Amino acid sequence: MHTRGFIKHATLLVVLLGFLVIFFFKFAQFFKPSAFVDKASNAGSYSDGGTNPLLDFQGVNDSYTNAYNNSSTDISSANRSPYAGRVYLSSGNASYAYQSYEEYVTIRNSGAPVTVTGWVLANSKGARPIENSGNNYLYPVNDSAVIGQGTEYLSPEGVYTNSPIVLKTGDSAYVITGGPFIQFRMPITTSFRENICLGYIDDDYPWSPQVRRDCPTPSQDPSITSVTQECYDYVKNLNRCEDPERDDKNNFDLQRTPCKDFIRERFTYQGCVAKNSNKPGFTTNQWRIFLGKKSQLWRDENEIITLYDAQGRIVDQVKY
Repeated sequence: MHTRGFIKHATLLVVLLGFLVIFFFKFAQFFKPSAFVDKASNAGSYSDGGTNPLLDFQGVNDSYTNAYNNSSTDISSANRSPYAGRVYLSSGNASYAYQSYEEYVTIRNSGAPVTVTGWVLANSKGARPIENSGNNYLYPVNDSAVIGQGTEYLSPEGVYTNSPIVLKTGDSAYVITGGPFIQFRMPITTSFRENICLGYIDDDYPWSPQVRRDCPTPSQDPSITSVTQECYDYVKNLNRCEDPERDDKNNFDLQRTPCKDFIRERFTYQGCVAKNSNKPGFTTNQWRIFLGKKSQLWRDENEIITLYDAQGRIVDQVKY
C-alpha cells in the first residue's frame, strides 16, 4: 500500500514538473525580442513576387528596413558596382523642386572615363509599404528612369549626332527629370555636353540649374581693333554672353550695318560657336542629361535615390 502510494505521488510530481518546464519555456519564448520582430514582420502580406530587383527587397519588413539604411559604403559585394567609389551621386534640388523640368540630381565621375548610357536612377517608392483595408502591407512598384544617349556638340542648327554618354575624368552631369526643350526657337531634343557659348541662350530656356556664363569676353576679341571707334566703344561695354540684338535692341539698332554684322558674327550663340568650336576648351566638363519624365521622380523627404549601372549593380545612393 505504501509502495503504491509513493509511486502515485511520484508520478504526479513528474507530470507537474513537466508542465512547469513547458510553461516556463513558452513564457521565455514569448518575451524574447525576436518574438516581437516576428509578429511585426508577419503582420501582413506583400505584393506578388515579393521581390523588387532594383531595390533588392525580399518581400519582408526586415529587408525593407535594411535596404532603407543602406549606403554605398555598406552595400554587399554582390550588389556593389565596380564604379562605386569612383562615380558619385548627389541629390541636387530633388528635395525642394516642384516641376519635372527643374528637378535634378547630380552625377560626378572622379575615376576613369565611364559610359553612363543604360544606367538607371530609381526612387524608393517600392520601399514604402501601403496598408490596405485588410491591414496587409503592399509594396508598390518603384519609379525609375534609364539614362539615354546624348551629343557632345550642341549644334545651333538643331541637328544633333547622338552617341552613348561618356563622363570623362572630372566630368559632372545634371540629370534633369523632365524632357529636353523641343518647342523653342532653337529646339534642344537631346542630352548634351555644355560649351562656353551656352550663356548666349541662357534667357531662352528654363534651365535648372542656370547655365554658366563663360562666353569669351567681347572686349578681348582679337578683331575688335578692326572696327570703327563708335563700334569699338559699343562692343567693349558688352558683357559676357550678352546678345545685344536681343538684350539691348534700342542701342543695337543705332549701330551701323558693318558693326551689326560684326556683332552677329561673334556675340550670338551661332556666332560664338562658329568662332570657337574648333578651339581647345570649347566644351566644358558639364553634361545636361534629360530623363524625359512628365512628373517628379523624387519625394521632398524620406527618399532614397539609387544609381545602378547597366548590369543592375548599385553605384551610389543618397538619402534625405
